[in-house]
Amino acid sequence: ILAWSSSLTQEAADEKAKALGLPVEDEDGKVFTVVSKEELFKQADVFSVHYVLSDRSRGIVGAEDLALLKPTALFVNTSRGPLVDEAALIEVLEKGDIRGAAIDVFEIEPLPKESRWRSEGWGTEGRSKVLLSPHMGYVEEETLGQWYEEQVEILERWHKGEELLHVLA
Repeated sequence: ILAWSSSLTQEAADEKAKALGLPVEDEDGKVFTVVSKEELFKQADVFSVHYVLSDRSRGIVGAEDLALLKPTALFVNTSRGPLVDEAALIEVLEKGDIRGAAIDVFEIEPLPKESRWRSEGWGTEGRSKVLLSPHMGYVEEETLGQWYEEQVEILERWHKGEELLHVLA
């Protein structure tokens, strides 16, 4: 697993592996290998964004970075939309410069009807494959089921005139 962050060190990555109960090294070397940002983009087969959004990190993935990705790379963002230059990513995908993308977060949420993301034809005519989800990529089926069950209970309580769950004053 290749990793980069502006303040990540190999020592910190090794400690994280230990904390997760993973070996620090295996037969292929380090479990987490800290590389430069440029090397991360050049080497990644699956590039997944996991970064905190702040004024400093807004646009941290730009056109120059995306241009370094392999043609076979998959780009995944379930972190925060504004971390990525959305227009640059759409351009890369429209030109088919990478294999595909899975995007769960966007610059504007909910995704406007006129958004370029909603255009048809992804994965055809030389365009990259694209999978979009509505900022719910982190949700497991069991959790989603529990949310729906709770909503039913809240509606039943409301209908019966009973005290509601999780009321915000």
